[in-house]
Amino acid sequence: MQTKMRWDRKTLSLAQLKKIGLFTTRHSISPAIVLVGLMLTGIYPIVSGASPASLFEYTPYFMWIALAVSWNICGGYAGLLNLGLVGFFALGAFVTGFAMSNGLTVGPALIMAGAIGGLLGLVLVPAFRLRSDYFAIGTLVVPFMLKPMVEALLPRSNFSIQRGELLSSIQLYYLGLAIAAISIFGTYLIMRTRIGLALRAIGDQENASASLGINTLFYKTIALVLSGFIAAVAGGYFLQHISIDSTLFENLNYSLFPIFMVIIGGIGTFEGPIIGAVLFSVVTYELNGIFPGTSYAVLLFSVVIMFVAVAVPRGIVPWIRGRLHSV
Repeated sequence: MQTKMRWDRKTLSLAQLKKIGLFTTRHSISPAIVLVGLMLTGIYPIVSGASPASLFEYTPYFMWIALAVSWNICGGYAGLLNLGLVGFFALGAFVTGFAMSNGLTVGPALIMAGAIGGLLGLVLVPAFRLRSDYFAIGTLVVPFMLKPMVEALLPRSNFSIQRGELLSSIQLYYLGLAIAAISIFGTYLIMRTRIGLALRAIGDQENASASLGINTLFYKTIALVLSGFIAAVAGGYFLQHISIDSTLFENLNYSLFPIFMVIIGGIGTFEGPIIGAVLFSVVTYELNGIFPGTSYAVLLFSVVIMFVAVAVPRGIVPWIRGRLHSV
């Protein structure tokens, strides 16, 4: 009788997975480059003497980086096409606002929002029984299901949370930098553990991974919980920039834009979400500053998406890697 191979460090090593093609890894200097970039970003307000107003304008950059990293965990590594990221994002904003209006400070409120986002990921676990395309459709309706539930649970007749000023501009800047850094390198470290090894294997070939004894349900649950936690924290952090009412659940920009960022940068890569988020932020926010009240930013970003889809369909990062390896 053939014994089923069980997946653990003793029976199936990283080298074996690489040999059978389920998992590939690359050594690069990208983490060091990103770390230096984050350090330079940290000292920027000190050496530049930037005004509070200009620092406030950088907060969307950090939010989009966190959202892109969040989606990449599911869609890039685990192969789960989550189209309902705005549900986690909006829920995080509401939980943070509600917690702060009841006396909590920003830190505990964000942690609470992340925990609720992780719980929402657990609630969606039964949807894993759906095929990949039906799973995507199932996640798409999640925000619209959450909207009436939140309206019913929050005891406010006008369903409006007064935002006020959560933090000063410099505090908001460094909080965003910390959230982005923890999201980036927290995910990086996780992907170098057994959890990351399993997620990459599942994303590459789920059926083959299951046949080797990998508990695909367990590891996909971890991916969705981690992704939900980061997305909810990003929503809570962005509280000062958005209007908190039930229409936030219907704003699919917070679901679709992170997907576009990851696709442009390189799906399932360490650097892809960062490059895609920064590129998106520069195109949209800087161009809106130059041409306020126009749709030029959306037009230009649409052109960028189409160009990348045609010229470098795997994304910018894999294209650069391929060029460097061919040299």
